[in-house]
Amino acid sequence: MVVGIDLGTTNTLACYFVNGRKKLLKFAGGATMLPSVIFTDEDNNVIVGQAAQSRGIVKPERMIRSAKTYIGNFELNKTWTCGNRKYTPTDVATEVLKEVRKRLVRNMHLDDSEEIGAVITVPAYFNDNQRDETRKAGIAAGFKVLWILEEPMAAAVEAVHERQLDKKVFVVDIGGGTFDLSVLEADHDKHLYTAIAIDGDDRLGGDDFDKAIQLEFVRHIEDDTGIKLTDAKSAGLDESDYNILMNRLLVEARRAKEELSGDGVLECDVTLPNLTTLGGQPYDLDFVFTRKAMLDVCKPLFDRIFNQINDFVTDNDKFTLADIGHIILAGGTCFIPYIKERIENDLGIRPDDDLQLSQLVVSGAARVAQSIGGVESGDTESAVNLQSILAHSLGIEIEDTRGQVVFDKILEKNTLYSAGKSTQVYKTTRDNQTQIAINVYEAGKDEDARDLSAHRFRGSLNLEVPPAPKGKETVSVTFDYTDGQQLKVTVTDKHGHSNSAVFNKETKASPKSATEPLDVVLMLDSSGSMSDQMNQAKDACRKLITEMFDLSVHRMALMSFDDNSRMFCHLTNDRQALLNGLAQIRLGGCTEMIKALSMAYGELETSSRKKVAIFVTDGYPTDSREGTISRAQKIRKQGVEIFAIGVGKGFDKNFLNDMVGTDNSFTINSMSELATTFAEVVDKITR
Repeated sequence: MVVGIDLGTTNTLACYFVNGRKKLLKFAGGATMLPSVIFTDEDNNVIVGQAAQSRGIVKPERMIRSAKTYIGNFELNKTWTCGNRKYTPTDVATEVLKEVRKRLVRNMHLDDSEEIGAVITVPAYFNDNQRDETRKAGIAAGFKVLWILEEPMAAAVEAVHERQLDKKVFVVDIGGGTFDLSVLEADHDKHLYTAIAIDGDDRLGGDDFDKAIQLEFVRHIEDDTGIKLTDAKSAGLDESDYNILMNRLLVEARRAKEELSGDGVLECDVTLPNLTTLGGQPYDLDFVFTRKAMLDVCKPLFDRIFNQINDFVTDNDKFTLADIGHIILAGGTCFIPYIKERIENDLGIRPDDDLQLSQLVVSGAARVAQSIGGVESGDTESAVNLQSILAHSLGIEIEDTRGQVVFDKILEKNTLYSAGKSTQVYKTTRDNQTQIAINVYEAGKDEDARDLSAHRFRGSLNLEVPPAPKGKETVSVTFDYTDGQQLKVTVTDKHGHSNSAVFNKETKASPKSATEPLDVVLMLDSSGSMSDQMNQAKDACRKLITEMFDLSVHRMALMSFDDNSRMFCHLTNDRQALLNGLAQIRLGGCTEMIKALSMAYGELETSSRKKVAIFVTDGYPTDSREGTISRAQKIRKQGVEIFAIGVGKGFDKNFLNDMVGTDNSFTINSMSELATTFAEVVDKITR
């Protein structure tokens, strides 16, 4: 059996074919939409859907909703704890998909072990991490994931089938948490669908409208009572009652939005008796909310949507407005009448609103699933041929002619996956360089930004090269896509040696490189008091350089400080250069820390990577204790994370705490403990 699944931010739908006819999967109470909500009860049982939503009204702290907003976003690293269980966004998606599979097994009278193939949809603007995590959730839920399909592509497949459309199709898909724009070319007779251009926002959708309306209800209550509802304390409520209040208002906001999206409905009653107790008095919410008020409240969201639509249409070199023959609306948020009216007014094309907006995506996914199932069983006549494109450019980190680390594109956004192969050649940037580190990035919102911080780190691989003068050794870097739309990167030197990796969540990098690339300055105290400990200190530093720190991904600089601060090795991936610098460190006079901190900041100031300084000392500053603390705090505010290690019995940890904060300060009795402490620091900065 095969099924199409629209795994939505707010609701999830599933559709399959029986005897050539589409059938929407029924959930509890015969509903065709499963709320993408989970609830964990006191026994740590997971409840999914409408029942979870109902229980969450009185115990919102045990409920998780809109998890899709965070799936695959490793920078935010969002988690929830409900009872004794901790959930990632992928875990939540897995629980929702498990419920879909359970209902399929029950409704279709299947054996629980029967293989069910699934086409699962994602927003077109999702990056590769988000797609990989969606695939992972489907597999964990027990499905054979046949394809991760873009929602606009699915909507176009269904719309073209129903309307037998030709020319270019413009799909505007606004769901619960995401917003997609896609232009596709369809050939109904050949069952061929080719994406031409995509854009969107994976943090904008119906949930944002609900929250805007909820905030308007809060303002109404504040005006009515004179009591601020900014938080539980200002409202005079305990945390549980405050959370229940805000959750009830959110549910009512969603209901009001849906009612005011109906044809001809210009106002609705907002009535919540016994809503809460404010100022010692019971409070009932009861007022009339109008469509005009909703449009006013949501104006900033509408502006974001239509500014992006107009920019997409007018600034795109892949198509012109005259090329577009049809506009298709998809996603529940497009039920808001103003959206259809504004699109027609701005673009001069009336959207097709006779199709089932909320079912277009899942119906198209089911049709694609049926096609894949047919191909696997030998029926290729009605096979759907999908030509998807990259939602984001891809490239690597390079060092430019000024020595700055920047992003360099290799594959451009809107390139067809099937044609997604490109090679660039790069030269070594340092004398006697022994390895090339290829750090792979996926472009962020600003595609043309050179600063690495504007983009998403995907992973890394490296290649050993023979030492030679700067620029004499070259490597070619090839980006390609597998049949499963997973990125493959290959690096090859001019001698024919190569290394490659497929970049998904499971194999996205070498085991050591699970974090974004770092630039680290190691600062070692070389004052006279270190005479009995310097050899042990250097041994620990050697272990840090050779065993603990992945220089195929990160860079390190090495400096010492006493009466003077000396930079022995600037930021580099070259392990031997760092070891050579370490061997040159000699003991000096007293400990002056302010100049040392300034030198470390100067080394890191222009870096686009995450910046870290590791500070090792066995004494206190002879220049100024207060000045050292002030300088460290200023550098931290400028984006450098500092770790301070004080060595010696009775070392004043309060001094280090004031410099770098309690989480980043360490005190050890002797240098014999330094290597262990370095390991703790590396774990923190690369976790």
